[in-house]
Amino acid sequence: MDLRHLRYVVAAARNGSFSAAGNELNVGQPIISKRIRELEDELGVFLFDRATSGARLTPTGEEFVVGARRILDAAQRLSERAKASGAGKTGRLVIGFYKSMSSGCFRAALKTFRTNFPGVEVELLEASYAELKAGVMSGTIDLAIVVADTGRTELLDSLPLWSSQLMVALPEDHALAEKTPVYWPELKGERFLVSHDDPGPDIRNVIVRHLAAPSDHPEIIMRQLSRESILAEVASGQGISLQCEGPHIVPERGVTLRPVHDGSGGIRLGYIACWRPDNANPVLKNFFDTFPR
Repeated sequence: MDLRHLRYVVAAARNGSFSAAGNELNVGQPIISKRIRELEDELGVFLFDRATSGARLTPTGEEFVVGARRILDAAQRLSERAKASGAGKTGRLVIGFYKSMSSGCFRAALKTFRTNFPGVEVELLEASYAELKAGVMSGTIDLAIVVADTGRTELLDSLPLWSSQLMVALPEDHALAEKTPVYWPELKGERFLVSHDDPGPDIRNVIVRHLAAPSDHPEIIMRQLSRESILAEVASGQGISLQCEGPHIVPERGVTLRPVHDGSGGIRLGYIACWRPDNANPVLKNFFDTFPR
């Protein structure tokens, strides 16, 4: 007995005729008759009473058809779920990102994805760069969103997503608070407050790259503080800070935000998604297609 036999029986019962069942299933009437007879021989019972006027279910056949319909419906649902899973419409996706990141681009894409693929469970995980990379490598995280250039993440595939304007947070009474934009040479001699949390180390590297010279090293103070606490320190006059532009930046009272430029224009930090090359989760492609880039 297989699903084909069950389909023939259910179609014959619905149509009251083997020939009509054949027309519905696009199968010759002799094949329908033969397969149902094979099934009856296997079961040792008659499912239909044959007559020139058609085929009518026996009492045993009526009971059999009820169960057959249930099996066919369950098989159809199972097939649909498998196809949806293979197309990335159902399943689970674990996304890791920095504790300090709440980019509008990321949140908008996440909302769109959840709307378009309600059958996918999205689990979010905040962690440091090292923890995110380790999670992706071990397979506990499907993809991580980090500040980096493509190619930085060794052994992982990566895709550029978006970039954010670099902003300088200044005390509102700072001499540069009225300037828009602020240029790198104007930041020489300043005391930079940088969080140990990512993307703090990346921002530190940006400061060193633009301001360090053989005889001139910028003063960079690394602190185990959140973004909000760093901005509070800026407000109290303890230094200045660089932050990525975004709706998540709510300046503390007493803090002014200004874009940072060099000779080519605004300084932007790029975000990428990275994942293991052998990650076969079909949900990944659908998530990438959601991102505006």
